Amino acid sequence: MYIFLLTGFTKDISRIDLIGLILGHIIFAVAITQLLDWNWLKNLISEEDQKRMLNYYTWKDLFVDAAIVSVVLGIIFIVISIFL
Repeated sequence: MYIFLLTGFTKDISRIDLIGLILGHIIFAVAITQLLDWNWLKNLISEEDQKRMLNYYTWKDLFVDAAIVSVVLGIIFIVISIFL
């Protein structure tokens, strides 16, 4: 039943609305990143722990990170394809 609500909504939104929505979110993300003070992040982990963590970072960890990014991008593209 919810799929019919979604398809009805896609008829009401135009391509320009979708592009404006995506660009607005990107601009907001960049602006909030520049406005917030991120200096407290370096105090979460000591320098020694950072070096130790980087030494144990393996290819398996890299593949897991790439898989997470791929899934997020896939979801974004699915949402965009629904509306276009």
